[in-house]
Amino acid sequence: MAHYSINFAPLSVGGDTTALIGRQPYDDEHLRELRQEFSRTHVFRRDQDTIIDIPIRDDREPLGNLREEIDLAKDRLMLPSLFSSALLRLFSGQRQILSDRPVSVLGDASRGMIGHSALPSWIQKRTGLRFDTRPIYTKNRILGVVCEARSKNLVLGTCADLLSKGVSLEGRYVQIEVQPYDTRLMTRRRLIGKVREVRGDDLVLEDHAEGFETVAARDAFLEGRRETLNSCVRQILGRDAEQVLAQAEALEAEFHSGPKRKEQIERALDFLRKKDLEAVPGAKVTIGETLSSAAAGFPSTETIPKPFLVFDPSGSRKDDWAERGIKKNGPYDQRTFSPKQLNIAVICQAHYEGQVDRFVAKFLDGMPDAVSGNKIPRYGDGFLRRFQLERPNLEFFTARSSSTDDYQAASHRALSKASDEGFKWDLALVQVEEEFKSLDDGSNPYFATKSTFLKRDVPVQSVLLETMGQPNGKLVFSLNHLSLATYAKLGGTPWLLASPQTVAHELVIGLGSHSVSASRIGARKRFVGITTVFSSDGSYLLTDRTAVVPFEEYSDALYATLKRAITTVRKQDNWRSTDKVRLVFHVFKPLKDTEAEAVEQTVKDLNLDNVTFAFIHIAQSHPYLIFDNKQKGIGYRDPKKGVLGPSRGLHIKLGDRESLVVFSGASELKQASDGMPRPCLLKLHRLSTFKDMTYLARQAFEFAGHSWRMLAPEPFPITIRYSDLIAERLSGLSSVSGWDAEAVRFGQIGKTLWFL
Repeated sequence: MAHYSINFAPLSVGGDTTALIGRQPYDDEHLRELRQEFSRTHVFRRDQDTIIDIPIRDDREPLGNLREEIDLAKDRLMLPSLFSSALLRLFSGQRQILSDRPVSVLGDASRGMIGHSALPSWIQKRTGLRFDTRPIYTKNRILGVVCEARSKNLVLGTCADLLSKGVSLEGRYVQIEVQPYDTRLMTRRRLIGKVREVRGDDLVLEDHAEGFETVAARDAFLEGRRETLNSCVRQILGRDAEQVLAQAEALEAEFHSGPKRKEQIERALDFLRKKDLEAVPGAKVTIGETLSSAAAGFPSTETIPKPFLVFDPSGSRKDDWAERGIKKNGPYDQRTFSPKQLNIAVICQAHYEGQVDRFVAKFLDGMPDAVSGNKIPRYGDGFLRRFQLERPNLEFFTARSSSTDDYQAASHRALSKASDEGFKWDLALVQVEEEFKSLDDGSNPYFATKSTFLKRDVPVQSVLLETMGQPNGKLVFSLNHLSLATYAKLGGTPWLLASPQTVAHELVIGLGSHSVSASRIGARKRFVGITTVFSSDGSYLLTDRTAVVPFEEYSDALYATLKRAITTVRKQDNWRSTDKVRLVFHVFKPLKDTEAEAVEQTVKDLNLDNVTFAFIHIAQSHPYLIFDNKQKGIGYRDPKKGVLGPSRGLHIKLGDRESLVVFSGASELKQASDGMPRPCLLKLHRLSTFKDMTYLARQAFEFAGHSWRMLAPEPFPITIRYSDLIAERLSGLSSVSGWDAEAVRFGQIGKTLWFL
């Protein structure tokens, strides 16, 4: 049996654990002022409508008027804040402290991961540690520290320093330093604008914050983004840069590997265990060993089996491996899919037409001679044979250049031909370039072409020129994914996900988001996508409408979608008002109580008497890591990928309302430098009335294996992933001049998975 450990170490407090606290009415601004003035003598915490303060020095009294004595060993409300304060006192003057909530510190600059004799010491790539405090619930509530090792890119020199080294600043965003409320912390930086030109000792800015038309170069700093740091290194070092960056990348990849991360975390916790950490004078904090499955009290663990996919309406053809199932059985709807002979328009740049032609032939007919290590042709059948299609009517329409206007002109010629000759294109296959991703959405040929065809209900499948040029060993995998997504965009059903036999009717609603902004200084606009899935006849089915709305309108859109879906599905499946119905919501952010209550009211209005709800926040950002100490790595030669990484399907239940689920594990990593696979944290809202976390975690895992975008499992359930894609694609299309937002909402294309 696998031996697991989590980067979580229990905290306890001993000695004289009684302490006097003060209470006063809560006010956000007042709390900030208290922290700024008394950060070295008191610890503060909000508790509902009050501010609690506790002195951390013998010579100080509580500040609040209402005072009471508590036992820190029993009442642990203040312990997380007190532990963080103890860490601040420990690291102050010893390490550079990035933040205090959670406490994050930088490693020694002398042990940085980038260096060269000609490189200034203020260009750094350093290790860092972050200490979070979190509770988990096994038999009892356990409060612990979650320690995580990270890397940090830093450009600490001023823009004047960079200019003296010959670094170009035009087009780069710059920041100014802002003093933190606690002088023990590193200065924070505030983004103020993008450099238009250098004028003497000043930087002239565009897309700038109010009052920052110019800034002195000596007062400005570049961001510590990876691409910014790399650009500085290239301009300073010239020919030596690539070797230096490659060495830094290798060191960073090693640092993020399972063994190195585990070593850093254990070393950090051992260091803290040897120190005299006090919550308050006389009350010592003790840090236990990291949680391990070899010890009692480890959370309940299971490996969720792979979900079964169904490849025919009778349900007799099933497989738990999508690639094998589709090759062996063909698509679920092969008998009913129409048309079998497709009309395909190929849009490409004229000087790449030959390369695109060869690629399209491989896509349609397969690559039987390209075999993998086990002598199996991974894409030997090709798109036509795999999905039981006839040879298509295919025509090329070339763009003179990579400009948006030329791509649109080629698209218009294709549509004119179809109109003149009285037929409709079933698919537009569009050649794009990696460089297009750096363009604004409004000037991106991909979105311009997609907009043109979607308005005429024609699905678009883009292919990167760089993908077309991949060696055959890689190209077969790209074609596997491409063929699947293309068939789904055409309205095909490659397979269905078998749903468990339950008494309850079930609807799963996914909410994903995407943020866009033409300006990094101005407000970002967030779009929310909504995906609805329901169970019927033993399979999970997507509903025929997708929705995307601005964030401010998502609540209304969610309720409207919910009403429409329930009304449609109850009629289709003949629900009675007394039938048991379960509604599961997968959301990209924690739902507010008011939102959960509004959903409940919406369902009551539909006269369903027996409904339970589960609201699950699928959190991608969290500090937890899972180590599988028996995972020696995958591959035949060193460095192996995924060493100490957990496998896909691992489920660790942190309590009745939290679970860690590995949607994409060690085997799914592409290469050793990808580091550690991370689990997702599933958090059940407290107002949920359906509370079976094991059922919900298994269901979410099944949806991660039900993507028609790629044959490999997704890193998140499709309920979230599809919603993210809908929001991302439609927010990009909205930037294109002449885009009709109603095209997807009311057009036939909205009933397909056009966004894959």
